[in-house]
Amino acid sequence: MMIVALLGGRKDLLYKPLVNMLASSGYRVAAAVQLRKVGLTKEMRELAEAGAGLIVAHSTNRVVLSTTYVPDALDEIRRMVGCLAPVDPDALILLGFQKLVRDDERILKALAVWSAKEAESLLAEIAPPVVGVYSERGDYPRGYSTPEELANAIVDEGMRRRLIQPRVIRP
Repeated sequence: MMIVALLGGRKDLLYKPLVNMLASSGYRVAAAVQLRKVGLTKEMRELAEAGAGLIVAHSTNRVVLSTTYVPDALDEIRRMVGCLAPVDPDALILLGFQKLVRDDERILKALAVWSAKEAESLLAEIAPPVVGVYSERGDYPRGYSTPEELANAIVDEGMRRRLIQPRVIRP
């Protein structure tokens, strides 16, 4: 499984083309998002406050799970994703989780940032492999000019490292 951590203040510009590129190529993609606060429905919040450790919210086209268990390691997140996905994903995209992924060399890292200053600050805190940097201001000298180019480089690096296999889409 290819695991990619997207870091930086503009990761929202990168995850959409990356996930779309992988999914449209036939890869099964899972994602985990680190948020400061998770918004829950009134019913889900009240159930959690009453002591429910796991809550499943179900509608006609979505299922949302909420748990009071917060994983503190990558392997725990992988295990949770593996339990929830009907089929093991080919790629796991992590949005955030900087402290969790910074020293883990199994994880491809990519930065989407506002500026070169933000990129340099993040790069000083994380270990390789870093696939690349996209700076919205375009001021990072070795950066990619578009999020799509960086997304393509991430997929290429995943294939080069044999974390994902090349897919052939048949008409």
